[in-house]
Amino acid sequence: MDGHPEISDDAVREFAHEAASAPAGTLGFGCASLYALPSAQHRRTMLEAAYELGIRHFDVAPTYGLGIAEKELADFLHHRPDVTVATKFGLRPSILGRIAGATQHPVRQGLSRLPALQARMRGAARRQDPGVLDRILYTERDYSVAAARRSLLDSLRVLRRDHIDHFLIHEPAGYPITHLEVVEYLEQCRRDGLIGSWGPAGDLSRMNPALAYICDHAGVQQFPYDLVQGAAGRPAAPHTVTYGFISAALPRVEQALANSPALSRHCTELLDADVTDRRTVIWLLARDAFRNNPFGTVLASTTKLGHLRLIHRAATTPLPNETEVARAIRKEFGE
Repeated sequence: MDGHPEISDDAVREFAHEAASAPAGTLGFGCASLYALPSAQHRRTMLEAAYELGIRHFDVAPTYGLGIAEKELADFLHHRPDVTVATKFGLRPSILGRIAGATQHPVRQGLSRLPALQARMRGAARRQDPGVLDRILYTERDYSVAAARRSLLDSLRVLRRDHIDHFLIHEPAGYPITHLEVVEYLEQCRRDGLIGSWGPAGDLSRMNPALAYICDHAGVQQFPYDLVQGAAGRPAAPHTVTYGFISAALPRVEQALANSPALSRHCTELLDADVTDRRTVIWLLARDAFRNNPFGTVLASTTKLGHLRLIHRAATTPLPNETEVARAIRKEFGE
């Protein structure tokens, strides 16, 4: 990629010195994708890499890894008090789901033949009409005060913390929720110092009165954003967390560039970097996500060290003409 910084595959510590220049709170690490990795040691390596790069916000949920994610994050954070943590309530693994999560190696032997199960191990969103696998692995959604209280106490115990920085309502859109009582309870937890802030997490593009009330009173909101589909939530604010800027957009952008040689040449010339190189496209997608949420947090969720280093550098290193290139690609998708 002539004229563009090379992305080395050397050890993570080569880039650790860059952490001091990264904007505080700009980049967080989402733990959902970790459970595509085959072992706890692989997952620990990614967490350590994120910390080495200066990332100090980690996002987790009881569903990630079918019940083991919070414990693994707690083990990692035990001697790292400078980290903030977000976890969630409303979705929980069933007893069978937790057994599947605890028996990692036997389960993973069949993951390649069961992509739906692999998605569930990563905590992928459940559908409005849950299938057989969802009904086996997860309990019914529960956004009641009792469920929030039980989940908060469980998370505090498993994470071995006396305080949760962000306590999030997990994927509430489209589901009944006793919003007045839940908001009152969460506000009381905030006043009592059990949580720093609370709010909804998930696709927030489908508003109803209850969800709108929650968003109006929330201290933080977390929703997907990517260059192609835009934001599935309200405009970015200081306490906005966005995620998912690579997973859906990367294959679609790469396909669009492959289908349009003229667009590919145009973008390569503007960026002074080869857009047929996947690293360039990831850098562009990350830059777009950071520009869209300049005062909040952008979660990176990846199992690849090279991608994590690349996203970290993108937080502080613009590409030439990146805004114009992003606009050209959006135009290809009809804005």
